[in-house]
Amino acid sequence: MVEHSSQDAAVDPAAEEARLRAAAAAGKPEAYRAYAEHLTGLGRLDEALPWWARAADTGDADASRTLAICHKDRGEFAESERWYRTAADRDGGCAFGLARLLHEAGDSAGAETWYEHGAALGSVECKTNGAVLLAARGEWDTALGRLAEASAEGDDVAAHSRRAIQEMLEDLDGWRAALARAEAEGDPEEAYEALRDLLDPDRKAMFERYPRMVAEAEALYAGAAAVGSAKALVDQALFIARDDSRWDEARALVERAHERGYDGAAYVLGVWAEENGEPRTAERWYRTADEADGGHIWARFNLGVLCVRQRRLDEAERWLGAARGDGADGGDGVDGVDGEDGPHPFDEGEERILQALQDIAAIRADPERMPPAEWADRLEGLRARADEGGPDAWFAYADALDRLYRLPEAAEWYRKAGTPRALLALGRMLYEGGGAKGVRMVPYYEPAAAEGDAGAAYDIGRIHDEAGDRRTAQIWFRRAADLGHGRAAWWLGWTSEERGGDPQHAERWYVRAARSGLVPPAFLAGRSMVRRGACAEAEPLLRVACEGEHQEAPYWLAQALRGLGREEEAERWLRIAAAAYPDLLHQYGDMARPALRDPR
Repeated sequence: MVEHSSQDAAVDPAAEEARLRAAAAAGKPEAYRAYAEHLTGLGRLDEALPWWARAADTGDADASRTLAICHKDRGEFAESERWYRTAADRDGGCAFGLARLLHEAGDSAGAETWYEHGAALGSVECKTNGAVLLAARGEWDTALGRLAEASAEGDDVAAHSRRAIQEMLEDLDGWRAALARAEAEGDPEEAYEALRDLLDPDRKAMFERYPRMVAEAEALYAGAAAVGSAKALVDQALFIARDDSRWDEARALVERAHERGYDGAAYVLGVWAEENGEPRTAERWYRTADEADGGHIWARFNLGVLCVRQRRLDEAERWLGAARGDGADGGDGVDGVDGEDGPHPFDEGEERILQALQDIAAIRADPERMPPAEWADRLEGLRARADEGGPDAWFAYADALDRLYRLPEAAEWYRKAGTPRALLALGRMLYEGGGAKGVRMVPYYEPAAAEGDAGAAYDIGRIHDEAGDRRTAQIWFRRAADLGHGRAAWWLGWTSEERGGDPQHAERWYVRAARSGLVPPAFLAGRSMVRRGACAEAEPLLRVACEGEHQEAPYWLAQALRGLGREEEAERWLRIAAAAYPDLLHQYGDMARPALRDPR
């Protein structure tokens, strides 16, 4: 064993960096990676990327994969794909990364191809993921065989996936057998009950991971419907509705169930109408569900919420009271309403009803949340101009109706106007205040975004982010930021720093966000600059943050001033930071203590 002196162990960081750089600059292939790794470890990815590229150009597959990952984290998906492809034909790791990238982009066929290629190169991860994709489209036997191989090679993910698929197929056989017995007896109710477990919320992940099971469930419910179960028609439709291209088919099935006398079908149609931005149709179906079902609690609750959104507050209170069972329509113990002999069968909804009633009280107490009288006074004149015709007049009338919370009428006039501005206003009205589902509202935002509306592009990104689609969100936030949207730039910066570990890329986005006047990204950009020693650049940003009363900014402004040799000014800001520190620590909690700098 060779002994090292304490002097040898204490390597000068600057000298070590100089040595690595000199070796890389001399053109030594093995030095490219060493220097790139050193810079990456310091968070200096901008400087590292060219050296990673040089390493990749020498055939270093790990360098190609690192480049691809870095560009993917930055949202530069085409560049990421390019670097994966430089080595995917000979490296299982790059084949795996490329397959995942393609799958996330919706190219399942391309993903399967590269998983198969990676598996041939010896990547057990490719074998596992490729097998899962085969299972997703119903090639069960092939998938199970490949998962068994991957499991034997030590892949725990493969073993878990194999067990899950086997259990799922056993359940599928059980559902088929139970349905066959009901079909033989011609019993519609038994046919429906045989499939009840399919709708267990715990199975949601199964259907998302293995879309073939959606088709299997649809076929089972179609069989139960053929026996005569109207309820099965609705559940069949629920599975069909997962495919947006079959939406009309799904709705037609539920309408058929309603025609065949299933009262719950009207409620489903109401929910769907509301999610699709059709408030008038939703109200009609909710009322139908309540009347047909002798008091449908959730139809009543949704009617109450719908009325709140439209500021029909007295009606809202009546519907919510009926949902609790203490209104004029309640208290008879029918289908979810309190009876004298037992507890409310929908106790889990009590908190939601009480919250809605509290919201009504808060709205009544805040004039800013009530329909503005001045717009009610203008309405007659705006309607007269709208009747004369023209998109601008139609938009103006729709806007007034929107401000007055008359959402169904506003929706009709926005649609009539049909301009990008009108469709954007319609999408926002329905999504932000009308109960519509976000992704279904995206087409209303797209025309304005195509014309360069930064806010519309940002909203599309936000909708996809809330839906869990990070890739699409990142694409739209990038478009919005390039159009000058500050919050989109802030999101991109946060994503780069927190998710990607890329402070340099994040800093650039924070600076762009700060230019729009946002205080938090001004602080984040300034802090990043201080950390890398760019104190002169940091000072104006941190002063903006201090003026905006950002509580952490005084400490970092003091550090910037110290770095500029202005000790007296720095001391004043440190005293401000020290005075605020106890409150800041209390606000953030003990968990944040290690991350907060103590100015004292």
